[in-house]
Amino acid sequence: MSIRVQRILLTALIAGLLLAGCGGSPSAVTSEKLNVVTTVSPITNIIYNVGGDRINLSGIIPEGTDSHTFEPIPSDSQKLAQADLIFVNGLHLEEPTLELARANAKPGAEIVLLGEQTITPDDYIYDFSFPREAGNPNPHVWMNPPYALRYAEIIRDALARHDPANADICRRNHAVFKARL
Repeated sequence: MSIRVQRILLTALIAGLLLAGCGGSPSAVTSEKLNVVTTVSPITNIIYNVGGDRINLSGIIPEGTDSHTFEPIPSDSQKLAQADLIFVNGLHLEEPTLELARANAKPGAEIVLLGEQTITPDDYIYDFSFPREAGNPNPHVWMNPPYALRYAEIIRDALARHDPANADICRRNHAVFKARL
C-alpha cells in the first residue's frame, strides 16, 4: 500500500472518529428528560398526557389541597429551581407558587401561564366565589373541554420548544388526548 493511500485511509478514519464523537448516539439525544413542575393536579394530569414518560413531572400542590390558600414549602423552591418548564394555571389561582417560581427559576427556564394564553379578559367569568369587584376571575377554565384542549396545545408547543428531539412524541400524545377529549 502506498504512502498516499495510507494517508487517505488515515484521514478518513480520523474524520470518521471525529464525526462519530461529535454526533453522539441517537439515544443520547433523548435520554436527558425535561424537568417539568406544575401546580394543581388537573394541569399535572394534562401535562402527563402530553409529555408522558419523556419528562420528569412533579406537581407542587398536593391532591385535595385548596390551591387558592396553598402556601409552598421550602422544598418546593428546590423543585422550581431545577425545572426547565414550570406550568401554572395563572388567572390569580396560585400566586404564592408563581412568586416562588419567578424567584427561583434557573436561567433558561420558562414559566408558562396557561389561563392567560387560553382566555382573554372578555372571557372571564365572575360569580359568587369570584366576584368582579375582587378582580379575580374564576380560574378553573380547564373544566371546559375546549379550554382544556387549548391548555394541552400550549403544553405540547412548550415541550416541543424545549425538547425538539421528542416533539413528535408529544404531538402524537396530544392527538390521542384530543381524541379522548
